Amino acid sequence: MNNIFYTGQEIDFLSLIESKKYESIYILVDAHTNECCLPVFKNVFPSFENVSSIIIPAGEVNKSIEIVQLIWNEMLTLSITRNSLIINLGGGVLTDMGSFAASTYKRGIDFLNIPTTLIAMVDASFGGKTGFNFQGVKNCIGTFQTSIATYINPIFLNTLSKRHLLNGSVEMIKHALLQSEIIWNEAKNYSLTELISIDKIKQSIAIKQQIVIQDFSDNGIRQCLNIGHTIGHAIESYSYQTTFPLLHGEAIMLGLIHEQIIAESVLNTDSIIRKELIAIKERLFPDLNFTYLIDNILPYLLQDKKNSTYIKMSLLPSIANCKIQTVVSLDELKKSFSNL
Repeated sequence: MNNIFYTGQEIDFLSLIESKKYESIYILVDAHTNECCLPVFKNVFPSFENVSSIIIPAGEVNKSIEIVQLIWNEMLTLSITRNSLIINLGGGVLTDMGSFAASTYKRGIDFLNIPTTLIAMVDASFGGKTGFNFQGVKNCIGTFQTSIATYINPIFLNTLSKRHLLNGSVEMIKHALLQSEIIWNEAKNYSLTELISIDKIKQSIAIKQQIVIQDFSDNGIRQCLNIGHTIGHAIESYSYQTTFPLLHGEAIMLGLIHEQIIAESVLNTDSIIRKELIAIKERLFPDLNFTYLIDNILPYLLQDKKNSTYIKMSLLPSIANCKIQTVVSLDELKKSFSNL
């Protein structure tokens, strides 16, 4: 696992970078973080004031091979060597793509992540998964490559709208579901202010770290982190074709509820978890109403990288008890729509 540094550990963070003696350092930003977050970053770390930036377009729609090629082209133009460092400053889309570009350029150069969104802080910026969307399929192309470090500072959250803060809260809710009854009973009642506190961010990161360290390559227990994501990714991908594209966390919120309906049918799970998730949705996402049919999401489910002959999901029989690679038949999937 990579090193994770928090606000207050800036000297240690800089010492790690200085110890590597890089020939050059570049900061990857998107159009949004270049304007809103780069000045904050350089204020926190004045020694990077004169470091040059690579700027890419912002947004999930740009999480594509074309933008990865743009990054590679810039790296070549700048004559970036294997003894260089790329600092990915941005949300999950940017850290995923920047990490992929760095992990493949000249067979891999060092990179580190400075997440500027809540969802990137608690999920996308560490754990070693990199990649981009391809042919409408979420994170279809990617690598496993650990960054040399991740630096977490909630100061960047001041640049976000409430919608984007809530977007990240869903991954924290997911982590609580996987941890324990005690953590879940606390998390399901958290306000947004509590969720974005440094203590709760650290707690959520620690939960994911405990899982990833046991199964870095995602062949076993790490797949429990996929709860809500098989349906959720399909909903998210379909939403890009509509006039109301969803943020990742919004789609996963819907996916968690839908998959609990499936769990109740396939695993005879108690309905209490679904009811509690619905209560969270109504409290934190009162305006999240997105209609989808089985025909809308089935193509994306069949293309999911976890699936082959069958649709497989990570389902939750009970709190902190995940059953990975659960086969869900087409009949069970159809039935779940009638119970939505």
